[in-house]
Amino acid sequence: MKPRPSSMPAALIAMAFLAFISLGLPDGLPGVTWPYIREAFDRPLGNLGILLVCGTGGYLFSGLAGGTIVRRAGLGLVLVVSSAAMVATMATYAVTPSFYLLIPAAILGGLASGAIDTGINLYGARRFSPRVMNWLHGSWGLGATAGPLLMTAAITFGAGWRWGYALIAAILGAMGLMFLATMRRWEEGRDGGTGEGGGATAIAPFTDALRHPVLWLNAGLFMVYCGVEMAAGQWLFTLLTRQHGIEVGTAGTIAGLYWGALTFGRLVFGQVTARVRPLSALRAGLIIALVSACLFAWFPTPAVGMAAALGLGFGLAPTFPTLVSLTPLRVGDAIAPHAVGFQMTAAGAGATLVPGALGWLAQHLGLMVLPLWLVLGMVILIGLSEFAERVVRRRARAVTLAAVA
Repeated sequence: MKPRPSSMPAALIAMAFLAFISLGLPDGLPGVTWPYIREAFDRPLGNLGILLVCGTGGYLFSGLAGGTIVRRAGLGLVLVVSSAAMVATMATYAVTPSFYLLIPAAILGGLASGAIDTGINLYGARRFSPRVMNWLHGSWGLGATAGPLLMTAAITFGAGWRWGYALIAAILGAMGLMFLATMRRWEEGRDGGTGEGGGATAIAPFTDALRHPVLWLNAGLFMVYCGVEMAAGQWLFTLLTRQHGIEVGTAGTIAGLYWGALTFGRLVFGQVTARVRPLSALRAGLIIALVSACLFAWFPTPAVGMAAALGLGFGLAPTFPTLVSLTPLRVGDAIAPHAVGFQMTAAGAGATLVPGALGWLAQHLGLMVLPLWLVLGMVILIGLSEFAERVVRRRARAVTLAAVA
């Protein structure tokens, strides 16, 4: 395996950061705009689920096929076409005269988002250091925060939600032009293209990737991780207000601080991984998150609950970017494109299915299923991470012994 370069051109890193900020912009919009959209089209409250399922389905499909698509088309072309699709999605939301046109728009947006997410993560996993990968995913958090703020400003100042979507479309259009202007520099995804160090990077067939055990272990890691992260993010406010009787403003602040701690933690752990082994930083974060989940399940006082929410977000922060960064080292460069696609698909499935399942369980068993899941999920996550590392080391020893023999 070729060593990862110690540095990359600042322009490419900056473009990747901008891409992830832009990728996060649309993610928080439904929570702000749905009350206005359903009023404009006279739709029932539950119809938001239709758009979310359609978007998630598109994301899962493009994430699963991402490695093959990048292999055949090249990363630069994938980013340009996906950016154009994102612009089309936002523009449809801005001008649509019918709710039913939002359904294909949601599918298209999910396909585009999954392709960009997989493509940039694959590129970063093979070219960026763990520090940059942590900062890269922290920049997604900035976009996810900025999107609802921009939409809120558009609504507050009287422009309306349609103009808010038009503004997001314009920003994403600028991102697409950036990809178009630099398309030749995103070469790594093409079969036989230039990889690290200027050598040709061969990509294994899809069937070979399916036989690699670490690919499935990594997919499980991403599914459980996103199930924990999104379950906390989506149900934290409800748990605090309904189960613990905390005032709405305080509960909203705690829920917001959870996401803030996740973003801040990625910036901090990005610096930490420059000084310690990425695996050590990953383990430290998981332990912090497990202790915080246990404190959250205990919840003796609101102050402890707030500290636990902050600790959970901070501890979870390095997991996703560090696991992406370790992917080529764990499965090899030839399988990495398929592995990253599998991981993005598993992440999307966990982020959608787990919070939904918890909602159904909470309806029948009570809201305490959330903190119990957080503890159980962290135990599973740590166990999977350690088991995957053992499998990687065992396979590495087997390869070394075979080479000596």
